[in-house]
Amino acid sequence: MAADVLTNLVGSLGINFANPITLAINLILSTLIGGIVLLLLVQMLEMKFKEKVKLVNAFIVVLIINLVNLLGVTALIMPYISFIPFLGIILPALIWVLVIKLFFREMKFTHVLIVGIAGYFISIFVVPYLVGIASGFVPSFG
Repeated sequence: MAADVLTNLVGSLGINFANPITLAINLILSTLIGGIVLLLLVQMLEMKFKEKVKLVNAFIVVLIINLVNLLGVTALIMPYISFIPFLGIILPALIWVLVIKLFFREMKFTHVLIVGIAGYFISIFVVPYLVGIASGFVPSFG
């Protein structure tokens, strides 16, 4: 009974766990590449505004956001706040801002907004392109 409910929930989210090795490889690659891109972005802001932040947290931030996206957390939240216009853009950007503020507490809020929104758009457009390039060098398990 409980397994049927979980199976229906995962099926409704559109998550495909058919090949977990490929899923893990994509998670690792996107975390590494996204972490490097976020690290560069945060380091540029750190140098520009003379803020001291822990740059190691960039990889943790990207890993948490990748897990949020992988597990469909936004798809679980969206039906309850669907009255907000442009929710598909606002909610992931808000998650980026919240997670960045959680791990980069030393940053000013305006810089957190800049990094969060830029990180969201970079994760949509740049990181998948770079993961596609890097995945060509990883052996396939499918």
